[in-house]
Amino acid sequence: MPTRRPSIVSDSPTSLVDRYFEIGEISILRSWLGLPLRHGDLEIAALREPEEAEGDEESAPRPVRIRQVDSHGPVTDLSEAVARICLSGVQGRLPQWALVGPGHVVEGRTSFGERTLEPLEPVKLLCINWADSGPGYSWPEEYNATFLPGFGRHVVTASSDSIDSYGVLDFAIGHFPDGEPFDVGPARVILDWWKRCAEQGSQPWSYTFDAGAISEERARELRSLAWETPRE
Repeated sequence: MPTRRPSIVSDSPTSLVDRYFEIGEISILRSWLGLPLRHGDLEIAALREPEEAEGDEESAPRPVRIRQVDSHGPVTDLSEAVARICLSGVQGRLPQWALVGPGHVVEGRTSFGERTLEPLEPVKLLCINWADSGPGYSWPEEYNATFLPGFGRHVVTASSDSIDSYGVLDFAIGHFPDGEPFDVGPARVILDWWKRCAEQGSQPWSYTFDAGAISEERARELRSLAWETPRE
């Protein structure tokens, strides 16, 4: 079950937004959620990350900015930035691919840095394996739901262990309102995502690595709905 969220009773939505999100991050989130920018919000065109800052793991915490991504399929610069806002505090538990060789280790996932304000609390929903392409070569995809204080929305993100699948590691796939049952909202977003994958020719995923707020049984039900296959 999701952890306790910050109350919106004792604080106004505006004060919560300012506590958790820097002004540029607010514009990124509002744009992705389809909300108009307010007076004083930064324009998206002004929120591009300098190329020299990309991939700099050792820099001090800084606000998330939009970076140019060489993405595949439905991923956009904006959805990738939203995922970094949501997942900054839990990067260490996201899927990771590694190749160990003589005297060196190559990792598929590198840190994208920490944010400057209070961290968010993503709730793990599920981790699937699309397929095994060989011994030790799996294609995991983990889903998390992150509550956005002051926005009244939960963002669902997808995370891979390398950039091979989509050109990026993490991206937002949808959102649902706070107050919608937690066993309904995330499932609806993931089902919509899997339907899009099916429409683009993807085969049904193979099995679950582990379950979170969405059980393995529920995941198989959603898979059957997405690919219209008989339930196992």
